[in-house]
Amino acid sequence: MLRAARLVGIWCAALFLAGAVWAQEQPQSSIAIRFCPTGQLRPYPLDARGRMQALLLQAFTVVNQGEAPIKLDEIDISLMTKGQVVDNRVQDAEALDRWAGNGPPIQSVIAKYPPEYCGNAIVPTGIVLGGPVLQRNQGMIVAQEVFAYDRPRDELRVSVHGFSGARPVTASTSIPILAGFAKNHFVFPLIGVWYVGEAPGFHSAHRIHPGEEFALDIGQLGEGARTYRGGGLSFRDYYAYGASVLAAADGRVVRTHDGQGENPGALERPGETSDTYLVRHAAELDKGMATTDPNWAAGNYVMIDHGGGEYSLYAHLQPGSVRVKVGDQVRVGAVLGKLGSSGNSSEPHLHFQVCDRPDPFLCAGIPVAFDNLTILWADGPRALQSGDIVTTR
Repeated sequence: MLRAARLVGIWCAALFLAGAVWAQEQPQSSIAIRFCPTGQLRPYPLDARGRMQALLLQAFTVVNQGEAPIKLDEIDISLMTKGQVVDNRVQDAEALDRWAGNGPPIQSVIAKYPPEYCGNAIVPTGIVLGGPVLQRNQGMIVAQEVFAYDRPRDELRVSVHGFSGARPVTASTSIPILAGFAKNHFVFPLIGVWYVGEAPGFHSAHRIHPGEEFALDIGQLGEGARTYRGGGLSFRDYYAYGASVLAAADGRVVRTHDGQGENPGALERPGETSDTYLVRHAAELDKGMATTDPNWAAGNYVMIDHGGGEYSLYAHLQPGSVRVKVGDQVRVGAVLGKLGSSGNSSEPHLHFQVCDRPDPFLCAGIPVAFDNLTILWADGPRALQSGDIVTTR
């Protein structure tokens, strides 16, 4: 939410349902390893030169597909450069016990809202989470492992070690690490001076969700570093409300949604503490997660295909403001709609992201750099971080 010069994660539920990456099994191994997201992992720059990188391994599961029980002893997570291990993190017996205990509550979350923790892609129907002793069709999940490094890493490998009776059992698989930004050229989707309340730092609520891992929540600040004038009781009190949202690059419209209302009850109330508000907002989030409406989180939105497996999303638009339809070819700078507060939004702002599939939920995020942006008070060009104030040129 944008409030008092801060934004707490707004769209915290649109998640990517990843596909499976199976283990490169050694002979007689019955262990399968599945990653989320599938295909590749992407880091985000930590410094202006892009030398320091921040990588989040969203999740993986280790599944016993064999008949005999397997006791997991150790899981190694290695970052690689040109086939050589550069960094290694060991999940020892204590860590495995911790992840085993996390399995049942995580599975409860998945049952309530399947896209969470990549849903059925890494925890297929019939697989029960637990550990560290895995019976047939039991698995262990490891999630949200954080890495930071100052030299290139091009691969992440997971190696599993355990025993089936007295027989050692091992399996390993790897997934590429792809550094850098989207290949298409993008401009900022709003004109003027803007406050980037949420960007892809580790303290962003977006970062732990694959589809919106590199998303931005964008609003405006006014007098007193507030995002609203007056009491902030009406959407129109917010400086950002009604601004024109622009196509960030040429492309073809592949999805839209319009007509979803805005909820004034989601706004923070005068005198309400942040803690009280977050409890109330969490209750609204629970209601949304229980709905069958696939658009409850994004609200009114536009999604554009830019080619090369890159799709931009513009979410939380004003109801009735979407100006384009599926199949339209749009040029960079075309007006798509008006900034609003529909969907899972605590106040007016634009949720913008680029990801790899034409679906707001079932995609993996891609970092973006903008050609026309200046970050105020920055020493030079760099990746956006939460709290930046930016201006277009």
